[in-house]
Amino acid sequence: MTSVASQLTPETVGREIQTYVDERQRQLLPSGEASSDGHRFSWCGDILDFLTDGLSERLAPMGISFSNPFPGPLRLMDEIQQPDGQHVRRFWTVALHRGCPIARICTFFFHRHDQISLPQMPLVMAFAPDQHAGEEGE
Repeated sequence: MTSVASQLTPETVGREIQTYVDERQRQLLPSGEASSDGHRFSWCGDILDFLTDGLSERLAPMGISFSNPFPGPLRLMDEIQQPDGQHVRRFWTVALHRGCPIARICTFFFHRHDQISLPQMPLVMAFAPDQHAGEEGE
């Protein structure tokens, strides 16, 4: 990503975040219950923490920060249980460029309550900072 503010868009910020999560995902062992550096996960939330650990530091040199710690506060109304037992939670936060909102970020977190490993890696979507795209559970 370029450091030129005029080239920062919600899409470029979202792609940068997704790229980071994908890089961290490659550090998971095939079982999905531990990382290549020996970190063992006790539940699916530990994996999400691992995947996002260090993101703020990675984006700080670009002037990007978040209104809430990434991936954002859990909003329980956003958890949807699918018929196959998979759950989907949406975490929302706002990405700021030098303190000004640049994107609303939604992180879809897929998990199951009967296993530690994730059935699907998190998906990051970015919207214009003034767009509330489904944030109220729509």
